[in-house]
Amino acid sequence: MESLKGAVPLIMALLAVGAVLYLSYLFSRYLAVGAAKINKSKYIKVIDRVVLGQDRMILITMIGEKYYLIGSSTQSIRILTELDGKAFEDISYSERSNGNASFKDTLKGMLLKK
Repeated sequence: MESLKGAVPLIMALLAVGAVLYLSYLFSRYLAVGAAKINKSKYIKVIDRVVLGQDRMILITMIGEKYYLIGSSTQSIRILTELDGKAFEDISYSERSNGNASFKDTLKGMLLKK
């Protein structure tokens, strides 16, 4: 009987920790859905991105019906070149949005066409 008295607070503490972890999980999912809605744009889509360093990246973006290669750093954002949209016709939108299309292959294909 004495061993049960010591186990009850331990079980209650474990249940409380489990409840806090579960509620944290639910809240983080809620925040992720909210952030996705905020970041969703009707006219601008990031097709792919490659991180080059701690604060540098190259992006392929679709703005309206045009594609651009953009360089981004903490100091500036620059349009490097406009890309030919025909290179992206072979890539379905689902592949673009899931990041399955290889940035390297896409960029190489576009540079070879120019």
